[in-house]
Formats: sequence, C-alpha cells, structure tokens
Amino acid sequence: MSFELPLQIIIIRIIGILLVGMVHGLTLVGMVTALGDRGPRHDGRLTANPLAHAAPLGVVAAVFSMAGWIRQLDLEPSELRHGRAGLVVAVLTSLAVPVVVFLVLLQLRGIVVTTLPPSYSNSINLALRTFAQMSVVFAVVNLIPLPPFAGGYLLQAAAPRLYEAVQPRATIIAIVLVGLAIIDRGAAFRMVEPTLRGFTGG
Repeated sequence: MSFELPLQIIIIRIIGILLVGMVHGLTLVGMVTALGDRGPRHDGRLTANPLAHAAPLGVVAAVFSMAGWIRQLDLEPSELRHGRAGLVVAVLTSLAVPVVVFLVLLQLRGIVVTTLPPSYSNSINLALRTFAQMSVVFAVVNLIPLPPFAGGYLLQAAAPRLYEAVQPRATIIAIVLVGLAIIDRGAAFRMVEPTLRGFTGG
C-alpha cells in the first residue's frame, strides 16, 4: 500500500465504508429488532441511509487503513430472544452479510468491462474491488472485542461487566485507533491481504 492516497482512492474508500457500514448496520439492527430489542429501531437506525450508521472517526480510519466501524448502538441482550447468544448470532451475521453482498457485486466486473467505455469501466472496476476488499477487512477487524468495533457487542455478550467498564472509553479507543491508522496506513489491509487475494483477485 502506498503512503500517499490519491483523491480518487480517498473518495472510493469514503463511499466504500459508508456502503459497507450501512449494510452491516442495517443487518444488525434488523436482526436485533426481529429478536426483540426495538430500541435501535426507535433510534432511527433501521434505515438504509448510510449517514445514519456512519461514525466520523470510523470513516477517517477507513480512509487510511480500509478498516472502520459504525456508530455505536445501545443494545440490550436481556430483551433479545436467546439473550446473549442471540446477540452473538446477530453480530456475526451482520459482519458476514456485507462480505457476501460486495463479493457478489464484484462479479459484475465482467459486465462493466464489456459494456462501458474504459474511462468508466476502469473506475467502476476499481470501486467494486475496493468495496469487496473493505468488506472483508471490515468484517475481520470488527471481530476485535472492543468498542467501537462490532466485536464490542461480543464482549458485552461474554463479559457484561467488563463491557460496561470499557464502553464509556469507546471514544478514546476510537481516537487511538485513528492515530494508529494514520501512522501505519494499510496495516489492517496487510493483515488479511492473502485472504483478499483469493476472494477479490488483487
């Protein structure tokens, strides 16, 4: 990964994290709502509006590292059917769905190349590949059991008291993560690059 980020890459990554975060957030809120916790729905998070899910620091981190996170949800495992186990299923599913969606969209590259002029098809091909890569990086990094990552909800399910102690510090953790992303750009990408090559071809 180059240290310099061209404007085109910055724009594509911003769009990418907004779309990946939207699919993840919408899936997570939809699942917890179906399982009984309607709080996030009442908070306006059951929406396909990417801005409703976007966390500004998560977007910044994604621009530099391809790994970001969405705005935190106030989830209540006690209100879910199957309790904390239901929360774990919802989180893991919500991380898997964007990967599936954007890997499927990646298969449209062939149609794009054959139907559009190179000036358009090259940019769309780059965007589709980047979105697919970001979905995989997002899923892997968000398994980290700390807020602001989705893995923070896994910590909430496994160790509620520890989560309650850590969660108020989510903003501080997010600022540190952004700093690390700026210092070592592409670290998260390099962590999963071998897997990415197999899925996205580059």
